[in-house]
Amino acid sequence: MKKAIFLWAILLLFLSACGPSAGAPPEASNTPLFGELTFAGSTTVQPLAGALGEAFQERHPDVRLNIAAGGTRVGIQAIHDGTVDIGMASRALSAEEAQGITVHVIALDVIAIVVHPSNPLDDLDMETLAAIYRGEVTNWNQIGGPDLEIAPIARETSSGTRGAFDELVLGGEEPVASGLLTAVTAGDMAAMVATRPGAIGYVGFGNITSNLKVLAIDGVAPSSETARSGEYPLVRPLSLLTGPLSQPLADEFINFVLSPEGQQIVEEAGWIPVR
Repeated sequence: MKKAIFLWAILLLFLSACGPSAGAPPEASNTPLFGELTFAGSTTVQPLAGALGEAFQERHPDVRLNIAAGGTRVGIQAIHDGTVDIGMASRALSAEEAQGITVHVIALDVIAIVVHPSNPLDDLDMETLAAIYRGEVTNWNQIGGPDLEIAPIARETSSGTRGAFDELVLGGEEPVASGLLTAVTAGDMAAMVATRPGAIGYVGFGNITSNLKVLAIDGVAPSSETARSGEYPLVRPLSLLTGPLSQPLADEFINFVLSPEGQQIVEEAGWIPVR
């Protein structure tokens, strides 16, 4: 519990440091806009950016959006290189990564630990979760489940979800479990867990599907309420990134995302709004 509260305090500091200045939410522009905005980065943020982009284009039909993915690392590098206007990240940036980048936190995400629906377990503690991905616990019967080999699944290394999981659960180390499987996207992760009775994986809160079983961690189920209170330990920021070579049009898009209309879309998409 102390660790969860500490992590939440760090996240609040991150939000205050990187988000827009306090006060009234930014107003979305009604001035006619035109041009093209390019995006790259987190596969978790990509569908949210797409939903926000559709609403933005309803206001500004002369703006074209090109929303690619590639993973958080790709988005960060693209902003450093000036090859896109907006990067997408699903974890906090390191001090080195953030140099020259403006981070706009647009939502909070809960990382949910998911298993096959047939798994009888309802709860794991953080130590056991880490032990599974370190290869120290290899069969569900070691922790009160069936006699079934555990099939841990991780995201690929460029994924922000992977980076956040490794930091929060493994203390920044990489998973080394024997037979570790890799999912390229959040959709791949959900499909792999749903079709393997021994599987365990993790997805963003907005990527939970009905054919997955969500586990509580240390007795706390993931939800908007437990994320905000700091009770649930696996919480991360979802951000848009801009740099010195980003077009001014990028700021117009981010103002829309952080406006009441944009934040309502964030909530309707299953994420936790920051305003």
